[in-house]
Amino acid sequence: MLRKTIILTIFFINLLSSNYANSNEIWITPKADEYSRLSTGLAGSFITIIDDEEISQSKHKNIAELISSYSGMQTRNTLDGVEGSYTTIDMRGFGEAAKSNSLILINGRILNDLDMSAVDFSSINLNSIERIEIIRGSSASTIYGPGAIGGAINIITKSSKDLDDQLNFSIGSFNNSEGKFLLQESIDENQTITVSGKIISSDTYRDSADFDQISLLGNYSYDISAVSSYLDLSVNEKEQLLPGPRIIGGYYNYHLCNLYSSSHTAKNIGGWDNLNATYGALYGLNNNLCNVNQRDDFANTDTMHVRAGAKFNLDELTKIFANTSYKDKTQKSFSASNANTISVPANGDRYIDTVLDGNTFDIRIEKASVSEENSNILSFGFDHDHTFYTSNRYRKEGESLGQVINADQKSQGIYFQNSLNVFDSSLVFSAGFRYQETEFQGRSTVNSGVTGFSFTTAHPIYNVTDENTAYNLGLEKKIDPFTSIFIRYSKGFRTPNIDERIKATTSGSFALKDQTSEDIELGVRAERNKTNLVASIFLMDTEDEIQYNQSVNTNLDPIERSGFNLDLNYQINDKNNLKAALSYINADFTSGTLTPGGGGASSCDYTNTTYCSNSSTWQNLMGGGTSYSLSGKSVPLVAPLNYNVSIESKISESTFFDIEFEYTDEKYVSNDQENVEPKIPDYYVLNTKLRSDYRGLDLTFGVNNLFDKAYYDYAVSSTFHDDNHYGTRAVYPLSGRNIFFDLGYTF
Repeated sequence: MLRKTIILTIFFINLLSSNYANSNEIWITPKADEYSRLSTGLAGSFITIIDDEEISQSKHKNIAELISSYSGMQTRNTLDGVEGSYTTIDMRGFGEAAKSNSLILINGRILNDLDMSAVDFSSINLNSIERIEIIRGSSASTIYGPGAIGGAINIITKSSKDLDDQLNFSIGSFNNSEGKFLLQESIDENQTITVSGKIISSDTYRDSADFDQISLLGNYSYDISAVSSYLDLSVNEKEQLLPGPRIIGGYYNYHLCNLYSSSHTAKNIGGWDNLNATYGALYGLNNNLCNVNQRDDFANTDTMHVRAGAKFNLDELTKIFANTSYKDKTQKSFSASNANTISVPANGDRYIDTVLDGNTFDIRIEKASVSEENSNILSFGFDHDHTFYTSNRYRKEGESLGQVINADQKSQGIYFQNSLNVFDSSLVFSAGFRYQETEFQGRSTVNSGVTGFSFTTAHPIYNVTDENTAYNLGLEKKIDPFTSIFIRYSKGFRTPNIDERIKATTSGSFALKDQTSEDIELGVRAERNKTNLVASIFLMDTEDEIQYNQSVNTNLDPIERSGFNLDLNYQINDKNNLKAALSYINADFTSGTLTPGGGGASSCDYTNTTYCSNSSTWQNLMGGGTSYSLSGKSVPLVAPLNYNVSIESKISESTFFDIEFEYTDEKYVSNDQENVEPKIPDYYVLNTKLRSDYRGLDLTFGVNNLFDKAYYDYAVSSTFHDDNHYGTRAVYPLSGRNIFFDLGYTF
């Protein structure tokens, strides 16, 4: 601890005491921004900056769609969300745990909650975004802290003075309607007020599903030469009915029950004929075992967030940024254990009433020096986060309280990031370091008269304090005016979130180790004529990775990830532009064994002797088997190959036609660490858009999944399947063909 403090003190003294040349321009970095910590640069990292022009031209419906069009951005939606409301972004192949290893921020504020819920992208208006910063790999861990092992995405909104008044309305398939507005008023030359909002209503593409959301944001900004400040207040109210998964697989059928409706009509999705060869005789479709979409599941969320901050310009090259925030989030949800309507509460039913609130504070100093041949910029900061969590759990709403979980997590970190440009900026070197301390306290109480909850017995107060470090070293060398190569080495970490601790390896103990990673990346940037290309190869090793194992979370044995990413932009001619994104990742366990958790079937109760002859495999899938080797096994839910190709054609000066092709490779289902079940089939979708801009009027007509592909990208093999038969899985289908029409006007 003393050694770390001395090192950080030395850097801090250097920050305050350096002599700086007189200059009106910092030519090595982006503009200093209270919302971004990239102004120092992260040399050697694969960073993508999506600006507002590219965002407006893309005409994607939501942020999740936009981000998925870039390399290394695997996305999935498990809860039939609208406009990216429940979309998980997987950077660098973390599968089930992706939402905890990819850090999502808006204006530098972390959106990932400690309850492990997916980030709500639907509340963010695309029209209000100035740029999106995508940092791949763990180099972002130094500037943003835990949770950025896979990477970080920072969404930065436009300043009030850069905004135009906007109105937008959209309608589409499944009774989907959406209204958005953005209004800005200047009080005087220094003060501006901005108000924006979004209203969404949809029946979604599943029966017994519904989605309604209202989001409002108010911003006040005050800017003078020496100080710029802001105050934000946002509220977000969301109500959603959840139809639950479809039940498919070996014992029942080799076709998927109708993906979207309550009909039992079989709809072949491809890739399931191999179930016959894999699992023995075909039994055909059993209608009675299809989920008829009559579940009682729902998930409602109310969120209020207040944030304030200021930037102080001490001189031309020295700036101080300070921000603070308070967040209150209330969730009410129900999840049934049975596939159909629950008239009588069953063991495993959950009504959960949760409150999560907390506060944050961060301060950062940036100082630069510039000479004729070299320049340097140093950032030094401190951040603090304190979160409180209370969860009341019942079998049914209004019934006796079965379980109460309380948790308190406090985290504070200190960091620096330095970037040095030499030889007329032909060589850039960066280095960063973070020290983080996290304190966690949790306890549970249970009502012994109500069964079916996470903990069977109460657990007294559990305390743990963890210390972690992260660092990065990066180098970028310009080969010629149009080409540069880069290399980076980083170490990152993340602490377990509250949801992961609730279902930890030792039931009720909250005990999980911190996850760590080391990764290296080598890449090239090139610009030739009408071609822009960025590509890299990477290798990552993780220790004590936290993942879901049947019905518990546990620290897994070492995992190695390797692969490459490529983004290409090619101007074919004056009227046609080609964009392509390609990624490949291999995520495998390097050693170790795993004992299935959850206490599932202890004997083979399947009627077919083909399955019973492999009783250990049967038991493993059901969570009650013996340990098996992980070495060489692939991480579930990680698709090795993904690519996206789009062509934008200019029909006239104001009219454009886009066509986009997306492909995702096959992958193992969640919980199948043993790699014995049939994979989720690979799939492709084709999307098209016709858009026109004329005198402030913006019209877009689009068709997603043009060929009406029946597919899914998430499935789980677990103990809650009907009758616990071998080879079954819960599947969350994605939307078939859907049409939308968008009308917007900018004043």
